[in-house]
Amino acid sequence: MFSKAPEKGQALILIALAAVGLFAFAALAIDGSRVYSEKRHAQNAADTAALAAALSYTRNNSATIPELQQIAQDRATSNGFDNLEKSDITIAVESTVCPGGAAGKNITVTIIAYVDTSFTRVIGRDRVKTAVTATSRACGYYLAPLFGGYPIVGLGRYNDPKMKNCAFDSGQSKAAEWKVKGGGIFSNGCAHSKDSDSVTFVDPGTCVTSVGAASGFGCTVQQNQTLLEINYPTDVLKIMPPNPCDGTPGDIGLPPPTSGSTFTNGVYCISHFDDYDKKDIVLDNATLYVTDTNFSLKFAGTGGFYGTPTESGGYTGSKPYEDYYMIIAMSDPPCEDFTKGDQTIEWRGNGSGSFYGTILAPSACLDLRGNGDTDGMHTQIIAYTVSSNGNAGAKNQVYINYEADENHQDPVFPFISQLR
Repeated sequence: MFSKAPEKGQALILIALAAVGLFAFAALAIDGSRVYSEKRHAQNAADTAALAAALSYTRNNSATIPELQQIAQDRATSNGFDNLEKSDITIAVESTVCPGGAAGKNITVTIIAYVDTSFTRVIGRDRVKTAVTATSRACGYYLAPLFGGYPIVGLGRYNDPKMKNCAFDSGQSKAAEWKVKGGGIFSNGCAHSKDSDSVTFVDPGTCVTSVGAASGFGCTVQQNQTLLEINYPTDVLKIMPPNPCDGTPGDIGLPPPTSGSTFTNGVYCISHFDDYDKKDIVLDNATLYVTDTNFSLKFAGTGGFYGTPTESGGYTGSKPYEDYYMIIAMSDPPCEDFTKGDQTIEWRGNGSGSFYGTILAPSACLDLRGNGDTDGMHTQIIAYTVSSNGNAGAKNQVYINYEADENHQDPVFPFISQLR
């Protein structure tokens, strides 16, 4: 008889095979979690390094690329990634253009980290590499024109039941011709002239309406641009300068001069605007703040607006009113039409002189009947309704010659954003 072969030693083989599997699971659990933890740590370090350099740029727009790279490297080093044996760091800084044309920088930090393994050494992996990247954008300070920089802005809604035909009709059957330089015409539905068939854009420009197809436009209209809609009065209140005439501490408003209508070096409080009917209003480094909520002015012949608004450095406290020719306090409800006499202004052919600066009359009706000036009005006109009636022709042409730096612009302060 043959004796049965001994089975001793087979269990050792099974145990050895099982041990390999156990080590593999241990490597996956322990070394894998270490790699995942290190990658998360590296990502946080890359994020903070890119943000630190971006923040430094917003504080000092003149910082050089090597300086920004060093700031990012210092922050990465403080988080344990020193660009030596266990990490490789690449920091790229590229110039970019931010909204509003502001200068900016994109800072990209890439970290390659090396993790020493424990159990994975059994299968010949002494070190595992992990890579992360982060990009931040830093944008500098810039000035933004009001409501997209359109030279003419009408805030009234085309479908507002309170509006009478968008208030185009102020008693004239004809309409002045429009000439616009430096941009186009924007409307929430109520802007431009009744029955006008002539709009000339000196520079590329267009008529844009946020709601429907408003009548009274003498140009091709980009309709239903709802993303551009101005929410009245909410969006207007965001840009309204503080009232300098309400008696609160810090007011800088001055009373009108006792004689004449020439205003020099300051912000002037106008409470009885009708007193200036058919008069010349001449500004020399000044801004009018009209607190009157009910007036009806008609400027005939040579009567009208001339001169220059407040400018930066003109006098203490000028910043909120800088480059405003006139600000008219909001009235509730806004002007319905030109027949009611509530916050209405008509310009009738003031044929000499020019004026500069923004007119912000958010609840008023403004009717432009021609200025006949070859240089135009260097203004941005913002009103509830902007229209033009009167006789057509070059002499009665409404010429708006807009340049952003001659009108009020709101500051947009430096900001940073994480791109990835």
